[in-house]
Amino acid sequence: MTITCPALRDRTAYESGQCSNGRVLRPGGIELTARAIALCGLSAGARVLDLGCGSGHGTEYLSSMLGFDAIGMDLSASACKSARQRTAELAVVRANATHLPFASASVDALIAECVLSLIEHKATALAECSRVLKPGGRLAITDMYARNPDGMDRLHSLRCVCVSGMIRRPDMESELAKHGFSIELWEDHSRALRELVARFVFEQGNLEQLWTSSDPKPNESQQISEALEVARPGYFLLVACKREEKFIEESDHE
Repeated sequence: MTITCPALRDRTAYESGQCSNGRVLRPGGIELTARAIALCGLSAGARVLDLGCGSGHGTEYLSSMLGFDAIGMDLSASACKSARQRTAELAVVRANATHLPFASASVDALIAECVLSLIEHKATALAECSRVLKPGGRLAITDMYARNPDGMDRLHSLRCVCVSGMIRRPDMESELAKHGFSIELWEDHSRALRELVARFVFEQGNLEQLWTSSDPKPNESQQISEALEVARPGYFLLVACKREEKFIEESDHE
């Protein structure tokens, strides 16, 4: 995946998906992953791409527990290595979300958890997701979004901050429609984000490691906190269906 803040020497806990103790950092945990996949209505053995798989917890769950033909994909070489060490049989590919190394219409479903907000060129990534999905295939997304979209300007000005890529719902809905998707469900799971933040503060003592690098710039933490307060971060689950080609063609001629 193309990271919004490539200049950071050390990735934030949010970007890496893990705390310093190695515990998985994901709002809603595997339970939200399970709900997202269940809503996709997949058949046994379906081919599922886990975009931005990190250390492979989700990919392993999709493969070992649910019996899908799951493939994990991440840009980070260390993440891919960790995923392969988790289970020798786990299929993991190192690649960029803007150039998916899969044939067109070859995937039944694609899940992206805590990923799109970290991708700079979201439109290109969504176009690639549409390309590799079969007609009628499902795209499941869980990620952070701004409950006050107008408050994103301050976060965007902090270009070194990974949460500056937080999603605006209107923008996401527009891009998905543009790339041939119909949104079937949007659920707010902001409570899961609040619980994760509270647990993180309890364990780490503060939020600095969550949003900033290990070597933050002067006043960076304060600036981030103020910007986040305005944007009012939330967390969502979205499931979209790739429209049948015939429907897309008819829509284009309306």
